[in-house]
Amino acid sequence: MNRWNEFSNRLQYKSVTVWLVMVLFLSACGGGATGNSGSGGAEGPQGAGTTTDSAVTGNEGSAGGHLNVALFWLGTNLDPAEEWNGWTLTRAAIGETLVQFDEKMQMVPKLADRWERQDDKTWLFHIREGVTFHNGNPVTAKAVQHSLERSLSLNPRGKATLPIASMSSEGQNLTIQTSEPYASLLGNIAEPLFVIVDTTADTAAFANKPVATGPYMVTSYTPEQKIETQRYEGYWGGAAEVESITFKYIADDNTRAMALQSGEIDVASNVGRSQLPLFQDSSRYKIDEIPGLRTQFVWFNYNNPALSDLAVRQAISYGIDREMYASTLVGGQAAKGPFTSALPFGYDKITGYTYNPEQSKKLLSQAGYEDRDGDGIREKNGQQLALRLILNASYESDSIVAEAMQSQLKELGVALELTSYEDLTDAQKSGNFDLALTSINTGITGDPQYILDFYFKTGAEWNIGGYSNPEMDTLINSLSSEFETEQRYEIASKAQQLIMNDAPYLFVTYTPINIVSKSSVAGATMYPIDFYLLDRHIRLGQQ
Repeated sequence: MNRWNEFSNRLQYKSVTVWLVMVLFLSACGGGATGNSGSGGAEGPQGAGTTTDSAVTGNEGSAGGHLNVALFWLGTNLDPAEEWNGWTLTRAAIGETLVQFDEKMQMVPKLADRWERQDDKTWLFHIREGVTFHNGNPVTAKAVQHSLERSLSLNPRGKATLPIASMSSEGQNLTIQTSEPYASLLGNIAEPLFVIVDTTADTAAFANKPVATGPYMVTSYTPEQKIETQRYEGYWGGAAEVESITFKYIADDNTRAMALQSGEIDVASNVGRSQLPLFQDSSRYKIDEIPGLRTQFVWFNYNNPALSDLAVRQAISYGIDREMYASTLVGGQAAKGPFTSALPFGYDKITGYTYNPEQSKKLLSQAGYEDRDGDGIREKNGQQLALRLILNASYESDSIVAEAMQSQLKELGVALELTSYEDLTDAQKSGNFDLALTSINTGITGDPQYILDFYFKTGAEWNIGGYSNPEMDTLINSLSSEFETEQRYEIASKAQQLIMNDAPYLFVTYTPINIVSKSSVAGATMYPIDFYLLDRHIRLGQQ
């Protein structure tokens, strides 16, 4: 089955946004003109259908046993309010948010079983009855409010993600008032930064043992190595089927594959493309690979005088063969812009860069770069066009693409020095680079605003290359008050084309994602947003 086409068609048919969900709920609830809500209680991102609004109770035949799961990334610690650590908690089924996306990229209830947008600035969430934290304390609207306030205060990303002016709570009802109309709030509150924790517990200990609400709770944590978890018998959705899970951090693709082959682990996420043929024996392994929502791309650092020149950035953009990278080297699809073709944000309306080495050479010459000393590298005013590209050492696809770029750009007279880091975050934010290669999930909230806000707006936290265009800022800002889906897509299309015209980034491929498990494991399924991995349905035994 061609899951890329299936997934792409499915998303475009269903209009991947929270707005469709709101409309469906409005018709179901008979709300007023501004009322938009969700209901139903779908059982997690990898659940086998929906449940009622009330909590599911009972063990439902949990069989016990233990699983070893390899993670390709582990945050700085386990406190979801710090850095990007919440992603680890949602992957490991430890923490949950108010709402989340399912396997079809539709917004579904989680800790909130319904919600309503009362006006452009006011949202009402009803917190599911009967949910408890891992310490047994009830999850009330007040508890949720305090958890959200904690994330907003501790993480710089918080207030940029949720511009909340005030919150109030009564019983199981949480009211959120935003400081301005903010159309993408519902998708943004699904970001794992907003995993709900019990702030009455010892929050100083959350780095090693957060008190959350998921089907698994942490029993021990070894930084940069592993997480030991035990199923939470009081889980509102019914106790998990596997008794305990060890999550091992294995950053290197090859090592992760070897651990699966040796039997050290039972499940591995994101096995490297070159290792997948090792697991084709269906009697021993299961592979689930789909087109994810990750875009592999390169930042250009505007502080480099050469890269502040549009012609040079465009020349480099024309100088790499994305189609070859995707078809031959890493799989997936050649990238045209920031959002994959599976997202209905205007991919089909923008014009990107195709491989055109002659155009690349022409632009470099027009910018004044020529190989005057015959050493194969162009120079201008005595300075060689030699650039330093940084990348993550653990990601096989990044290394392969970086080496291919190095070879192709050398043919154009551009020298590329590659520097790898085990953790790229500090190196990226230091600004000590010319180009930085990475990949991000551009469908993180099912809406274009989040990524545009964080990567392309002037001064944004992850606009580390220093790109700035007032026209872009105006487009991004206009998304906050635009609630009409098609108009949001049109704004996103204009923003993407402006990005392509300015060439502050080099978009490379849309990378596939996978999960590989032993054949004895059931329920290991890959879903588009890769901050979901396991849920309570993972189990030992054939499907």
